[in-house]
Amino acid sequence: MKSVVVDRYITPLREGGSLPAIVEADDKGLYVLKFRGAGQGAKVLIAELIAGELARTAGLMIPDLVFAELDPDLARTEPDPEVQSLIRASAGLNIAMDFLPGSTTFDPVAQKVEADLASKIVWFDA
Repeated sequence: MKSVVVDRYITPLREGGSLPAIVEADDKGLYVLKFRGAGQGAKVLIAELIAGELARTAGLMIPDLVFAELDPDLARTEPDPEVQSLIRASAGLNIAMDFLPGSTTFDPVAQKVEADLASKIVWFDA
């Protein structure tokens, strides 16, 4: 699995229990960083890594996962004290996934899904 170093903290996504953030890494790619210092802890990141790779093996399309090294000094540019604390608590190795610009939250009413893909997703989520 690829490893990157986070160069720049861009913005928190303010959704989900882990308060993920968009970051830029040393490969100039944008990633959604999942913080190991979030309330759920590092075990959830390990579960996400395993589940992501199982999903990929099952033929589901998921963004590329990477190991992301986070420098706690990046907290200095964030005005929100809660986010600053999260960055500092997550110093070191974290998990991130490739950021997909323009992606939207799935809505089954607005987006038609092929039956084969829908059944794979339901099977995987069971």
